[in-house]
Amino acid sequence: MSFAVNDRPGVSSVTRARILAAARDLGWQPSASARALTEARTRAIGLVLARSAAQLEGDTFFLRFLAGIEEVLTAADYALLLQIVPGEASAALPAYERLAAAGRVDGFLLTDVEAGDPRFALLSGAGIPVVLAGRPVGRAPFPWLETRHDEGIAPAVAHLAELGHERIGFLCGRPEFEHQRVREVAWRSALLEAGLAPGPLGHVVFDAPAAALTVLQEEPTAVICSSDALAVELYLAARSLGVAIPGDLSVIGFDDSTLARYASPALTSVRVDYAEFGAAAATALLAAIAGEPAPDYSPSVPELVVRASTALRRRR
Repeated sequence: MSFAVNDRPGVSSVTRARILAAARDLGWQPSASARALTEARTRAIGLVLARSAAQLEGDTFFLRFLAGIEEVLTAADYALLLQIVPGEASAALPAYERLAAAGRVDGFLLTDVEAGDPRFALLSGAGIPVVLAGRPVGRAPFPWLETRHDEGIAPAVAHLAELGHERIGFLCGRPEFEHQRVREVAWRSALLEAGLAPGPLGHVVFDAPAAALTVLQEEPTAVICSSDALAVELYLAARSLGVAIPGDLSVIGFDDSTLARYASPALTSVRVDYAEFGAAAATALLAAIAGEPAPDYSPSVPELVVRASTALRRRR
């Protein structure tokens, strides 16, 4: 039967057709473990996240990204081996070493790509297929793909400029992460295009409330945040200073998460199709595992979803 199911020589076409028809009638499905042994593959891909539980709770990106990955893997009869490692990116290196050395996955997806990313050297030596979900900083030994997330910043700046705002700040995460860096660059570029000087800039490294307060103390009339979670931190900091939103300060978030819809006031936010991104990343990795070129990926354009957190600039 295995020769017929796996289309191997030694079985006539008539006999093969009869065996396959009988298998369908009986509802028989091939064993994933048996297929893995036959193919010398695990039929699993690895994804290691350096995240705390608190960080994951409000991380809309990974929820949507994982949903897209799972949609592709389920259709391909593959599994996702997900490991969450609390701490910095370097704390996850032993997990990559263990998974690669034990042959537990056929390939890895890498997220949170950093400048001088230590995973590149480790996995290059392991000789296992890898796809980067994110643009690398400089050269990288692996194929990569990216959304057009940075293109969501320009419409946010344009929206605020149309409302009369001239001092537009930016609150973002750690600058070593590529996706944070390019959003900051996009913010500066969009302000230049609008003929405006950069407003206050805050990088959150350890303490988001402190970074939010630092930005507000420089008195911007509007702030763009690189995530909805940071926008909520800015809300709290603004209220502690008696700054009204949107009366005194307009705020725009990023990701268009549940937080954006249920914040008070409801948060204007940039929406990126991260499920589409996850599906494309998983498809590219499966192609690499099979030794085939990845299909073309044309990411969707980000959308600015306008809500109640932005308003005409109040003249002081």
